[in-house]
Amino acid sequence: MTEQPRLVGGRYELGAIIGRGGMADVIAANDIRLGRKVAIKLMRRELGSDPLFLARFRREAQAAAGLNHPTIVAVYDSGEDIVGTGTDAASLPYIVMELVEGETVRDILRSGAGFTPERALQVARDDLTALDYSHRNGIVHRDIKPGNEMITKSG
Repeated sequence: MTEQPRLVGGRYELGAIIGRGGMADVIAANDIRLGRKVAIKLMRRELGSDPLFLARFRREAQAAAGLNHPTIVAVYDSGEDIVGTGTDAASLPYIVMELVEGETVRDILRSGAGFTPERALQVARDDLTALDYSHRNGIVHRDIKPGNEMITKSG
């Protein structure tokens, strides 16, 4: 018997985990309503009962949804999903984002490929442009690091 794919929000069919953070997992998914691939940041279940983490995650979703910039991942949707049943059930918030295909700066650096000085300046310029935009919109990222920065296949 084949197990049905898990749906989040009644429309996002979950695939493989593509990233892990301190507060959430990032999962590749398919938006079955719009027929597009997305990434879903789903809060870790063990943190779902902590009101501080829940509030922080919800603030992140709301803040990120207000940003529209070419060097910042787009946020499409957010919500909460019930996982488990009965007394084991928990409501976990999620954020639906653009699925960025490429490599993290961390992975590029670890591979030994690195960047030319010119390319490093371009990446830094893009980072600073995104930070300037988000700061002007009242948002401070607080976790800028090579593992959170991606270089798309188109550069």
